[in-house]
Amino acid sequence: MAIVGSAVGERGQAWVDGLRIAYESTGAGEPPVVLIHGAFEDRSYYALQQAHLAGRHRVVSLDLRGHGESDVPDAVAIEDFANDVIAVADDAGIENAVLCGHSMGGAVALIVAAARPELVRAIVMLDGTILFPEEVGRQARETLVPALATDHWLDALRGYFARTFDPADPAEVRERVLTDMARARPELARSFFASLFSSDYAEPVAAGDRPLLYIHAKAPADLQRLVELRPDAIIGRVVGSGHYVMLSAAEQVNAMIDRFLDAISASRGSPGDQALAVEQA
Repeated sequence: MAIVGSAVGERGQAWVDGLRIAYESTGAGEPPVVLIHGAFEDRSYYALQQAHLAGRHRVVSLDLRGHGESDVPDAVAIEDFANDVIAVADDAGIENAVLCGHSMGGAVALIVAAARPELVRAIVMLDGTILFPEEVGRQARETLVPALATDHWLDALRGYFARTFDPADPAEVRERVLTDMARARPELARSFFASLFSSDYAEPVAAGDRPLLYIHAKAPADLQRLVELRPDAIIGRVVGSGHYVMLSAAEQVNAMIDRFLDAISASRGSPGDQALAVEQA
């Protein structure tokens, strides 16, 4: 499977905390969609979704600080990434957008929605790193984070992410992810993981009132707890994909996002109707 897709649009840049945040905007239509990539990725990981969605929606994709074409700080926290998204949305002149976040981008979307509710129409999480069992978080804090401060940081990082792949993933997906990971700066990786695993994001999940679609693959998220905290949440599952669902299962992901966008456009106040629409995708 070739990783292709392009929908080159207008490029822009926003400034926050003295850092330049690169983004691009393409397409037209409501609601706008903001694509938030995960750790050690960049906005190009969403090329297939951007090309697909731009036919009916305005699509804004950004490189979070420390990634892609954006400036690189000395350290980073999840809240910093949320500030990047807000700055880009303001610079691009959009509000009432659907935030689509992969991996830690899902947690970022939750924080954005809590800080700027008028900016967010709905949230899509692609294998979001939320509601992990406490043992998973503890092991990351006590094993992974300290290892990232050693000379063997990249081995630790690759070992951690090795479990996120699926045998059905195309070889080029694994190669791309591991190659891009090697470009990370160890101090950024360490500060990022320390921040990510400082919370399980239950509070913003429970407090959220925007329609929520969670597309699951490999992340050890407690989906039963998600349902308990957000009974209206819609949960979809992909088949034959590891963590990088937007690359390995693009057709499945795009279909579920399409139906979710149609559902929230047709019915603002009926989660049951939204769930039915996505389940029938």
